[in-house]
Amino acid sequence: MDVGRSFTYMLQQPGGLGKLVIGGLLMFIPVIGWAFVAGYMIRTMRHVAAGQETLPEWTDWGQLLVTGLLVWVGGVIYEIPGLIVGRFGAGGTMLQSIWSLIIFVVMPAALIRFAATDNFASFFEFGEIIGFIQNNSSNYILAVVLGLVAACLSVFGLILLVVGVVFTIAWSMLAIAHLYGSVWANQASATTQ
Repeated sequence: MDVGRSFTYMLQQPGGLGKLVIGGLLMFIPVIGWAFVAGYMIRTMRHVAAGQETLPEWTDWGQLLVTGLLVWVGGVIYEIPGLIVGRFGAGGTMLQSIWSLIIFVVMPAALIRFAATDNFASFFEFGEIIGFIQNNSSNYILAVVLGLVAACLSVFGLILLVVGVVFTIAWSMLAIAHLYGSVWANQASATTQ
C-alpha cells in the first residue's frame, strides 16, 4: 500500500486539480452537494480498488447523488444508538463515547463493503465487516489512522480565508478514498494468490 500516493495522486494527473475544484465547489451546497461528493468518494474507491490510478469523471450525477445519500443514511443509522444512550447522563455520555470509537473503527470497513457490493444492506453485515477488518488488520488500521490524519489536515483550509476548507475537505475525502480503495485492492489481490 503506497500511503504517500494517497495524499498526492489527485494532484499528479491530468485534470486532477479540476476534479478536486469541482468537489470543493460542491461542498458549498449543503446536503445535496455533500451527497455528490460522498458518491464521488465511493466511485473513487471503486476505481482505486480496480487498479485505476486516475480520478473518475464527474458524470452520471444521479447515481452519484443516490450513492452519496445512501452513505449519509448509513452513517446516520450508525450514529442513532450513540445519540440515544448519550441522553442518559454521565454514564450515557461515556457509552456514547465508546460507541463513537466503535463507529470510527467499523465505518471504514462498512464503506468499503458498500462500495464493493453496491448494496445498502452491506453497511450492516457485521460478520463480513468484522471479518474484513480481521483479514486486513495491518493495512486497515494504517488506512483508518491515515484517514484521520487526512481529515485533520483538511482543517488547514481554514487558514485560506475559511473558504479554502471546502477544497481541503474534498482533498481529504479523495485521500481517504484512495486509502480505503487500496485496502480493498490489497485484500482482493491476497485472496487471488
